Amino acid sequence: MRIKKKLIFIVLLIMLIASFLILLEEGRKKEVRVYDISVIVRGRNSEGWRIIKEGMEQAASEMNVNIRFLTLLEENSIKEQKELMEREINSGTDAIIIAPADYQEMVSIIEGSRKKVPIILFDSKIETNQDIPYISCDNYKLGQSLAEEVVKNGNTDKKISIIKSDLSCSSINERYLGFIDEISNSKNNYEFLELPSDEVQLYNKMRDIMEKRETDVIVTFDPNILESIGRVKKYVMNDIKNKSNIELYGTGSTSLIISLIEEKVINSIAIQNDFNVGYLSVKASVSEIEGSTLDRSIITSTIINSRNMYSKENQRMLFPFVR
Repeated sequence: MRIKKKLIFIVLLIMLIASFLILLEEGRKKEVRVYDISVIVRGRNSEGWRIIKEGMEQAASEMNVNIRFLTLLEENSIKEQKELMEREINSGTDAIIIAPADYQEMVSIIEGSRKKVPIILFDSKIETNQDIPYISCDNYKLGQSLAEEVVKNGNTDKKISIIKSDLSCSSINERYLGFIDEISNSKNNYEFLELPSDEVQLYNKMRDIMEKRETDVIVTFDPNILESIGRVKKYVMNDIKNKSNIELYGTGSTSLIISLIEEKVINSIAIQNDFNVGYLSVKASVSEIEGSTLDRSIITSTIINSRNMYSKENQRMLFPFVR
């Protein structure tokens, strides 16, 4: 009887140990790897990257990713971007998501870096024959849609001033070209306007243009410049002596830009779905790391003005986490 009990005990003990070993092995199989992904933007730590960053953080939380969001000390610094890429690769990052500062000057380092880690481009691409994943809307079409909005608002034979800036960024260059091609189909006359980089000088120049009413429409594809010109226009609008009727158009969706649209200082903006750009950039990075099929989802763009900014669809674009 004692021998029988002892045998039963031994069998149960063996079964318990075997079960423990099986569970331990299954736990090891289910262990999920956390990927380290570096994001390098082409500018300083400004609010302009807010919605893209929110999209990236949402994807990171769902896909077990640690995001390192790296900004520059100087806007569109090629030197800084190259240094950051080399540093992140040497630090062992699993992938790099980058908005190239220059679509020509960044070609060599990006093509070379792809041999070491997966590279995903967003916001701006490079001139290359390599099939590098690029997450963005159709920027040429976005520029066209903004020109259509200008004409739709009654500008059919007016003087339009187009601000030239950051054309080394492919997305801005494509938006600029799309706008020019479309506005050329109208009877409007357009000129190119270059602004000083100094904020005070820029403010004074734009104030002088608006107070003297030297143009009818101002267009810029740089969110920072749109904010600056918006501040000037708001000041002139509030000056009883100088009621500005110059229309202002551009791109960007910072809190200030949204506020200036609501106040009808900025007439209209053309924006892409930045949240989806951020989300899909991280998703593409994980796919590249794991060697799986890339999501080729299309990034949409739209026109936003004071009349439609609070529609359900546009609320999702401007405030992704507001329900």
